[in-house]
Amino acid sequence: MMERYIMEIKCIKLNDLTESICENNFKVRYMLPGETAEFINRKHKVIHEVDIRVASPHRAKVICPIFYECGGCDFLHIKYNEQLRLKEDYIHKLFQKFNIRTTIHPMIKNDEPLNYRHKVVATATTSKNKLRLGLYQESSKNIIPFLDCYIQDKELNEVLKTTEKVLNKYKMSAYDINKETGIIKHIMMRKSLANGQMLLVFVTNGYLLPNAKKMIQEIYAAHPKIMTFVQNVHLKKTHLVLLDEEKILSGTGYIEDEIDGIRFRLSSKSFYQVNPKQMMKLYQKAIELAQITKDDIVMDTYSGIGTISLIAAKSAKKVIAVETNQTAHQDAMFNKKNNGIANIYFYNDDVSNFMLNFNEKVDCLIMDPPRDGASESFLKAVMKMAPKKIVYISCEPETQIRDLMILKDAYRIKDIQPVDMFSNTEHLESIALLELSYSL
Repeated sequence: MMERYIMEIKCIKLNDLTESICENNFKVRYMLPGETAEFINRKHKVIHEVDIRVASPHRAKVICPIFYECGGCDFLHIKYNEQLRLKEDYIHKLFQKFNIRTTIHPMIKNDEPLNYRHKVVATATTSKNKLRLGLYQESSKNIIPFLDCYIQDKELNEVLKTTEKVLNKYKMSAYDINKETGIIKHIMMRKSLANGQMLLVFVTNGYLLPNAKKMIQEIYAAHPKIMTFVQNVHLKKTHLVLLDEEKILSGTGYIEDEIDGIRFRLSSKSFYQVNPKQMMKLYQKAIELAQITKDDIVMDTYSGIGTISLIAAKSAKKVIAVETNQTAHQDAMFNKKNNGIANIYFYNDDVSNFMLNFNEKVDCLIMDPPRDGASESFLKAVMKMAPKKIVYISCEPETQIRDLMILKDAYRIKDIQPVDMFSNTEHLESIALLELSYSL
């Protein structure tokens, strides 16, 4: 058992946004510079609101009852304008660290920093002999039963509450990861910003889903905006939420959203930003920075379901979009046809290989790689292709700057535009505009 002791500590600074550095290099969480607190040796050195003795003027009252336990949100104890300042400061220091001089624009703020997530996943567990839906505790396999997450869309939270009641009414069992028994693993949902349509996915351990028709009817009766129900089948132990095998239980298996007059089909596995309002700002700013003209040939790599490709096609002469995932490619082809856009060409191929074998001139390359950043082979292909401009969209500034250090010998890093996509967390999106310095 951990020995209990108390001492007074004072926070000097923050490191990497979430680590509070106190005097004598003592490290805790959830303190702000200038604050003093009574430290009780809790697990993970977490400082609670009640521990604070001298509070920062930037401190906000914590509204979530599981904030300290969950770990999914990093900044619910910080006022929103200070969150923006901290993230901007982080970006500036990151570029200073690598001695990159460029124009860093002010953060594009989120007008709704709470209840913005339009994609949610609730995980099933058993508590007091009942199935409960909730959230994984940070860095653990523990599930906290909770259905009022403050960064998830309110309507989706209400649907999850109804779903939990219906699952219990029909005596559905929660999956037990240790015993590998039980049926319900997760409930995953999407919501369209444009029309409020929703998609609900039962993620199950095996094919069995008793009373599926009755459960769907009852959930739909309470929430008629749910246009489709899907079962995603797991036949193995996995940390992934969605696997390949699916069965459409009701509806078409997808919903539609709309950005800038372009309609997009969203299935359960479609890559689509969780915050659609900020996504619109992100993509519109990326297109604005690129200054695409009617004479430009644009290539979109890691193009997903064609979101930014189709938007760029409105301004460009031609867009070539490349995606490795076959399901995303199929969604992109549907979106092209559904919107009647002719000047875009989608390819399902390895991105690096496609680029190395592509012989046309490219005026603007759009790249939006995963959190790990671009691969070495991809960056080599970029250097060989030598597009006049690159728009690099990233959800991880540290891997973005790693890649920019490779590209900067041939490209001038002209603009950096941070976007607060994931308010009340440490995460953010960053757009970098690069211009070719010389002919390669």
